[in-house]
Amino acid sequence: MTAEATPGGAFGVLLRSYRAAANLTQEELAERAGLSAQAISMLERGARRSPRTSTVELLAATLELDAAQRQGLVAAARWPAPPIPAPVPATAALHVPSDLQLPATPFVGRAHELARVRALLARPGVRLVTVTGPPGGGKTRLALEAAAELAMEYDGGAWAVALGPVRGPDGVLPGIRQALGLDEVAGAAPVEVLAAHCRERGLLLLLDNFEHVLAAAPELAELLARCPGLRALVTSRAPLRIRAEHELALPPLQLPEADLADAAGPGPLRDVASVRLFLDRVEAADPDFRLTVENAGAVAAICRRLDGLPLALELAAPWLKLLSPRELLDRLDRQLELLVDGPRDLPERQRTMRATLRWSCELLGPAPLALLRRLAVFAGSAPVDGLERVCLAAEPDGDGGLRGGGVLRHLAVLADHSLVRRLPPDLDEPRVTLLESVREFGRELLAAAGEEEATALAHLELYVAIAERANDEIRGPAQSSCLDRLRREHDNLTAALAWAADHGQAESGLRLAAALRSFWDFTGDRREGQAATERLLATAAGVDRRVLAEALHGAASMAWRLGAYELSVARQRESLAIFRELRDPRGVANALRGLGIGLDGQGAYGEALALLEEAVALMRELGDRELLATALLNLGVHVARHDDPGRATRLYEEALAIYRAKGNALSTAHCLVNLGNRARAEGSLALAEARHQEAADIARRLDSPFHLAAALVGLADVARSCGDAPAAEARCREGLLLFARSGERQGVAACLRLLGWVAWAEGEAVRAARLYGAGDALWPDAASADDEDRAHAVAAADLRERLGPDRFAAAYEAGGRLSLDDAVAEAADGR
Repeated sequence: MTAEATPGGAFGVLLRSYRAAANLTQEELAERAGLSAQAISMLERGARRSPRTSTVELLAATLELDAAQRQGLVAAARWPAPPIPAPVPATAALHVPSDLQLPATPFVGRAHELARVRALLARPGVRLVTVTGPPGGGKTRLALEAAAELAMEYDGGAWAVALGPVRGPDGVLPGIRQALGLDEVAGAAPVEVLAAHCRERGLLLLLDNFEHVLAAAPELAELLARCPGLRALVTSRAPLRIRAEHELALPPLQLPEADLADAAGPGPLRDVASVRLFLDRVEAADPDFRLTVENAGAVAAICRRLDGLPLALELAAPWLKLLSPRELLDRLDRQLELLVDGPRDLPERQRTMRATLRWSCELLGPAPLALLRRLAVFAGSAPVDGLERVCLAAEPDGDGGLRGGGVLRHLAVLADHSLVRRLPPDLDEPRVTLLESVREFGRELLAAAGEEEATALAHLELYVAIAERANDEIRGPAQSSCLDRLRREHDNLTAALAWAADHGQAESGLRLAAALRSFWDFTGDRREGQAATERLLATAAGVDRRVLAEALHGAASMAWRLGAYELSVARQRESLAIFRELRDPRGVANALRGLGIGLDGQGAYGEALALLEEAVALMRELGDRELLATALLNLGVHVARHDDPGRATRLYEEALAIYRAKGNALSTAHCLVNLGNRARAEGSLALAEARHQEAADIARRLDSPFHLAAALVGLADVARSCGDAPAAEARCREGLLLFARSGERQGVAACLRLLGWVAWAEGEAVRAARLYGAGDALWPDAASADDEDRAHAVAAADLRERLGPDRFAAAYEAGGRLSLDDAVAEAADGR
């Protein structure tokens, strides 16, 4: 007998076999899937031959089917509809008004939430489930799917009521009465008419878009109390706040991880719910569209930029008929201009994202609305205490209800309306954030209210204060918490710097940039820091001289790390001149130290040594232990390379003692790396490895790419000294990528040379010559005066002999012509 000839058809046969293989009864499968045993029985008998896609996905997940089994079950569910549909008893149907029809499109990515709704409504004593969530989050679709699945379990059926057109709370119960087809009874209140009809029936009410009629919640509570067989499934952007309510907050669809497309290609990307929905709607508009290796990254980024909101994804999808995924992504900074022209079978308020957001914001009072638009000035998330400060500073007239605890109270209103999201409570401060579409709409409201400049200025001043406070603490015992705080604020700091540069606030912007120099140094974000600082320096006329001098010093330090020696020396000379003018001995000593480093990079070794010695002497006179340790470290680097390696060890040890005493962990790691290099050069390989390993452990704990890369390269050099080429290669390759990420030319050059040695040791002569050429071109002064330089000299001499002068020169020069990025790519690709 064929599968189609069996009772229940192919789907029923497969479902029954998979259930039996899982050793489950119909009742056990029903309980785990959140279905009724009757539903499972009907599916296996074929009484329901075309189960919903969401039901099939839920059963496959519950039975833990593999991909092939799941595909077979889905295919079996596609049973052709009979030519004459069997009549469905009214008592087992979902009755839906014309303006709230269940879409024919696939229901994607909500199997878990669907099961939760069913499970809640199946629990004894649960009478009301409210599905809440952000605008465009798919609340209505989830509720319709759930009601359709549950309708057969109520003898009175399931009835959907669209409350969007209802003008006020007084229209809710009359609207339910009309949806149920009940006549108005003269002299009887609507609740009486409804109670008389529902009292003896099992019935499910789906009430869609309750958020604008929340005052009717007590009437709904009374109706439920009078009718024990009545259940209500409500969608609302805010909870009803009555005792019978069980809230189910609907999150956006699952988002792809940032590197998923790059790591695994387009295949696994399709399994991510937001991507699956987006591609379904794209392919409906353009059947020729294909997800490929080339466009997978842009598609994933589109889904992340749209926050996984089903409505936003649906409105964005048709644009791929005109634009490539990359072109669409590039235009999503102004997504409200693009997310328009939704399907005509959607309510008017859902045909554009702007209309959907306007509907939500019209439900807010003046104070919560003011809070929303000012919150929109934050990028990423916002600390609640900082939000209070910005909102009150930007208040134009009086307090507008935001003082005296008002910010927190109105923030709760925004959270209730699903316009603000609380971040997980595992941070040391409460934080909130907005979906990107809500943020963009809030900024439009901010501009329309004429509050944009005042709010952005208050935001800038907040982050100047945060950065300056962190800068006072970041080189001590609070280093870890300071770094964590500034990392959380990265988007806000970047936004504040950009706004300052664009709106003539150079002084506040340069104060912020100067305060962030240590943060950029410790986290390896020097390229970002230098670009922001130089942009502000270009508009620095009239800035306070001390602020200018500090910013110039920071810009010079970052420029040197990035290999811009001339700029570094020029900026440091400007800084030194201003500090001398201000008669600031600490500033003068620090600028002398920085200038000495820059001149050393230009090859002016004698002048550099004199400046570094002078800086150390001045710091000793001033008693500034923190800056003395930094000057000792810089002087140690200079004398180790050019003059007196033994003295360098003593300088490093003095600096290390100061850093340990101060609790400056990352600078301690820096000293340990230098001491490890000295120990290796002196042949103490065990001590060298211990120094570098301690530095690496500190750097990993504090998530500092620069210090970790430096320690890894030190460990790689120890492995090279032991003749262990594979270990040297593995450690060096990791360090190379960390250095490259922040544009650290000196570190990249050292890694390229070391990987050149590995290639030489493993007999790859041409590759070795190219890597040596690339490293020497990126940082000609990368070599040291110890055994490392001798090892590279031996390797280079052998390569010339092996390849011959001409072939060696050709490979070496070809490597020297590579850009930093190309050299890193070639070295990281391996053999």
